[in-house]
Amino acid sequence: MIPQESTPIGEPPTELPLNHAVRRKLTTIFCADVVGYSRLMGVDETGTLKRLKECRELIAAFIDRHRGRVVSWSGDAVLADFASVVEAVQCAVEIQKELKARNDGKIEGERMEFRIGINLGDVMIEDHDIFGEGVNIASRLQSLAKPGGILISGSVHDQVKNKLSLGFNFMGHQQVKNIAEQVPVFIVAHDGAMAIASGAAIVSPMGGKNARAKSETAYAYGSFLSRAGAGLVDGISALVLGFLLSLALIAAFGNVIEIDDPVIPFAIERTIETDSPSIEIAGGGREVKTTQRSIVERNFFGLATQTVRRTHVDLTVNRNANSSEPARGAADAALLKLSGTSADVLIDPASRSDLSRPSLSLVAIATYFIMLALCEGFLLRGSSPGKSLFGLRVLGANGEAATLKQAFARNLAKLLSLATALIGFLMVLWTKRHQALHDAFADCIVVAASSEGTR
Repeated sequence: MIPQESTPIGEPPTELPLNHAVRRKLTTIFCADVVGYSRLMGVDETGTLKRLKECRELIAAFIDRHRGRVVSWSGDAVLADFASVVEAVQCAVEIQKELKARNDGKIEGERMEFRIGINLGDVMIEDHDIFGEGVNIASRLQSLAKPGGILISGSVHDQVKNKLSLGFNFMGHQQVKNIAEQVPVFIVAHDGAMAIASGAAIVSPMGGKNARAKSETAYAYGSFLSRAGAGLVDGISALVLGFLLSLALIAAFGNVIEIDDPVIPFAIERTIETDSPSIEIAGGGREVKTTQRSIVERNFFGLATQTVRRTHVDLTVNRNANSSEPARGAADAALLKLSGTSADVLIDPASRSDLSRPSLSLVAIATYFIMLALCEGFLLRGSSPGKSLFGLRVLGANGEAATLKQAFARNLAKLLSLATALIGFLMVLWTKRHQALHDAFADCIVVAASSEGTR
């Protein structure tokens, strides 16, 4: 595995003297590690170790063939550097193709898949090792890659886009951990069956000087559509969850929530009793108002029942009520205007007294905000039902997982985005970091979800 933050790859050892002369060079950094290595070891230590050694030999041979240098092995991870950017990407593609061929036909527990990240950057050299931000970026790209995938930074893409017959899928500018600036990230489409990340835009290897700008625009629209789809799924999830919560509360405690639209049309209604209608005549007989009250029981799929008092009012207006003209039979019907309105009030089924209870709509809205905040800030580490489906994740602007406080602030701030006639949501199309208004308010970003395996 790539070393954790306690011993980051990109930082020099703390024991180096302050006056120590550090050599630097511009190089291509190659990082790779095994997907779900700890899980594989937990299932079969001996077999996993044997397969890891075989993969190490394969990777070392490809690196040597492309005139690269293995800097270090660390558990299931390898760090290497190349003098040529093109050679580094070619090496990664050949490694993944060979590993795929070896994994085909094997059962899940016997497959060993790697993720690879490549970056071009300035590094510090100390003995055999390399350090610096360039190494950290390659490590972060590796951790974001799909199993069997290759991610490259924008600096690598600029060097290889016109030199290799490969497709590149732009993932947008990603905020990676402990790196101040966002990194433009591309998926190397080395395999036609490779899944494109949510919102990614295909960039032709011969796309010309405007390829990046066009792909940025495509990514922005893809990101907006993905967010819209995720929001729809989250909204439906919250409505369903709110309804189920309402049913559970009603079944347990009685009429503590009033179920309203859009669920009411699905209820089965039964009229328990009906009062005699009352009639009011006004305007010298010109207006006749008929009021009918009844008690109605609603049955929600046999899971809960609620009782309402329904008041139905019909208003009849006779335009010729004061006219001296004689009635002309059926023609008089055309002179009548009829209107009817109904109003339902939740009541206690025993005492028939009115009940004032929060509505299902209010419960669903509250559930929506609470559910998303808990999912993004605690339960699903930045994701939600909709975001998981569309491959999205919410992070803090520093690349760390969003905190619970940020998640609550972000989702409550969606009210601001709504209040701006949806302009707050559309901001993802033109802001540099593809932030909506509520993202900026909570200092968050939405990125393509990582495919990290369980360690």
